[in-house]
Amino acid sequence: GTSFPAPRILPCKNSIMKKIHLIHVVESSRRHPWLEKLIDHLGRNAFSQSVVTLEPRGELNDYFSHSEMEVFSPASDSRVRGFTEAVSRVRLARKEGCTNFLLLHGHRASIVGTLAALTFNLNFGVVHHVQPKYFQFLKSHKPIRGFIHQRIYRYYIRHATIIQALSKEVTESLLSLGCDPERIVSVGHGIDFEELKKSLESESYQLPLRTGFPRILMVGRLAWEKNYPLAIEAFADLCNSYPEAQLLIAGTGPLEDEIKSLVIKFDLAENVSLLGRVENVPKLMANSDLLLHLAMTESYGQVYVEASLAGLPIFTFRTGIAIALSEESDPLVHLLLRRDAKGISDQIGQF
Repeated sequence: GTSFPAPRILPCKNSIMKKIHLIHVVESSRRHPWLEKLIDHLGRNAFSQSVVTLEPRGELNDYFSHSEMEVFSPASDSRVRGFTEAVSRVRLARKEGCTNFLLLHGHRASIVGTLAALTFNLNFGVVHHVQPKYFQFLKSHKPIRGFIHQRIYRYYIRHATIIQALSKEVTESLLSLGCDPERIVSVGHGIDFEELKKSLESESYQLPLRTGFPRILMVGRLAWEKNYPLAIEAFADLCNSYPEAQLLIAGTGPLEDEIKSLVIKFDLAENVSLLGRVENVPKLMANSDLLLHLAMTESYGQVYVEASLAGLPIFTFRTGIAIALSEESDPLVHLLLRRDAKGISDQIGQF
């Protein structure tokens, strides 16, 4: 949610605990409710904090402007210059007389934060937002870029003092890389239940729905790692048995043109709807028959929790928190046994 007040940050000099100053390094200056709640919680537990963003001043700066929180942002829009400025901003964010600790949120933030940690001899932790197998899969698309970023990722993962794993997939991946289990803390971001309830009960939002059964929903950024081409192919096969089936795709991204081309190729113009950015995804879930999520890897997977709370059956690979939901015998979660279009179509058809 976004209605809670800005946190009251306790200054380090008044701390009744060991004087620890946390410097959050984040990738954008947009508002992030989970980050604001984390900062609020830590502030109420006597940690002093500041934030360094990799982008120029934005919503985050404005949000904290009436609190004691300091937000340091680069002046340049250039990514390279912004990275350099962000490292220097970490120096400004440090507090004398405190144990300064960097908490890094995301891959780009982890690169900058690791450089700052090496420069200023600081310990750091990583909130593991990056999809654990992302760079492994990226190498098949862009070999050089994938290789370089995978090496960088493995470096900061191995040198972090602590890592917050958002799902079991992340934890398993970290262990496979040789990370000390005692450095891994498994904590997901969670869901704002009140906001979700409001979304599900909303009557004002008009849903862009067509008739047809089954109504299959996909939610997420239109990017290669989300496997939309495979989903379109599987859906095309499903339409042989269910010619009135509907596929709703909620999201935007660089793969939009390729998806549209595949819709034309398989003659699915009457069956597939690209909805773009949808304001009330939970309401859309409550009016669908099945969630199809074919992402190859997930750091968390909020869509899984939202779908479960909306009572929507989920068909997905073994990724993110779908692993934990499946192991807890959530009847809505169906892990796909095969990764080919025909196999996916058959499992959905049997269901």
